[in-house]
Amino acid sequence: MKTLLRVLSLVAAVAGLLSAGAQTPAGRAASDFDFAVDVVERAYAGYPDKTAGRGAEYAALKERLQQDIASGRDTYDAVAEYLGWFDDSHLGTEGVRAYRPKSIRRPSDYAARMKRYDPQFTHCRVDRETYLIRFPSCDPDWISLGEVRKMIEEYLASGCENLILDIRGNGGGNDSSYEPLLRLLYDHEGVEDGMEYRVSDLAIAHVREFAGDTERGRAKIARMERTPAGEFLAGESKTYRIRYDSVSPRPRRAALLIDGKVGSSGEQLVLEVRACSRRTTVYGQDNTLGCLDFSNCEILRFPQDTTRWMMLPTTRSCRVAEGRGIDAAGIAPDVRITLPLPETLTDNVDEWVRWVAEDLKTEN
Repeated sequence: MKTLLRVLSLVAAVAGLLSAGAQTPAGRAASDFDFAVDVVERAYAGYPDKTAGRGAEYAALKERLQQDIASGRDTYDAVAEYLGWFDDSHLGTEGVRAYRPKSIRRPSDYAARMKRYDPQFTHCRVDRETYLIRFPSCDPDWISLGEVRKMIEEYLASGCENLILDIRGNGGGNDSSYEPLLRLLYDHEGVEDGMEYRVSDLAIAHVREFAGDTERGRAKIARMERTPAGEFLAGESKTYRIRYDSVSPRPRRAALLIDGKVGSSGEQLVLEVRACSRRTTVYGQDNTLGCLDFSNCEILRFPQDTTRWMMLPTTRSCRVAEGRGIDAAGIAPDVRITLPLPETLTDNVDEWVRWVAEDLKTEN
């Protein structure tokens, strides 16, 4: 259950970092713009929520963009504006950020505001009491579970009572990449929101790819094939439990350090830590990106120009139906850091880490 509930999402449209195997649904569109509209309307998990109460506005957008293309506008620029209208950082194509309201409202261009913004995996002692683990990606191609466990072993061997888990810049990947870190911070059983598939050929293909060889996956596919296309799959658990059989005595206190680039699986880590770790405080200056409500993405190649792609989420978090979505504003830190941005963020112990280390010592 937990594997399927994990958000296996990508943020290539946001940060240009990750990729996935290409999928192309059955059927042929008259143009690549029509292809984008078709796949969004029948398979995008956010379509019912994003268009609710905005039907006339949505229809007018499509009509205007079709007229623009007929008048000579670049098809793929029109596709970018179309996808940007939905304001979902998991729904994207090249150029979409220029049209996505959230990207325009909340820029987090740290690279332009700092001498160097390039967070790297690193782990080291900050001072006698505090250890740093910097974890800037959940991409299993960038770091293995063995490497994550090695970081943890060296932290525990250091004797440091406190830990800073720095996930600035973590745009996501695969939730399983952070599981050893979650286990380290865990101190009580927690409950987190599950997700539900909007049934389509793409959603079935997604389940088949990631869980089709398991009994649970085969059962889910069978239920999806009996469910009308476009509906959300009934019978899914609305929540899941985070539970381990032991609690690590260290860290005594922990900090989870975030910024406005944290999205997707990075945000899932924030939510799960909050659900199951009372000893961890979330620090940051900005809210997280807000890129998690709609996930489990497929990468689609356009039929007319197969060098171009779009990314489309097939699942919706159960919190959305309850009005608790996080994408509009992101996740706020528990403690706002009021310092200026550090000049450099690479594999160094920067000013924010040192400030957080001192703050952990003063907590009751």
